[in-house]
Amino acid sequence: MIGTVLWCAITVSGLAWELTCRISDGRWPGLREVGSALASSLPGRVALFALWVFVGVHLFARYTVPRGWG
Repeated sequence: MIGTVLWCAITVSGLAWELTCRISDGRWPGLREVGSALASSLPGRVALFALWVFVGVHLFARYTVPRGWG
């Protein structure tokens, strides 16, 4: 239960950040700009891949495997 609440809070925070960046007329970088900056270097690509794996394991695998299977 608390994990779901935390994931919802992270999602709402990301959406609020993106909305704030769009309203600010480019004063702050949005998620697209941050992602592009990270993907332009090898350490950034490794970090994005690690984030992708982390989210995949904790969101999809954890919540779709029935209880008692592992």
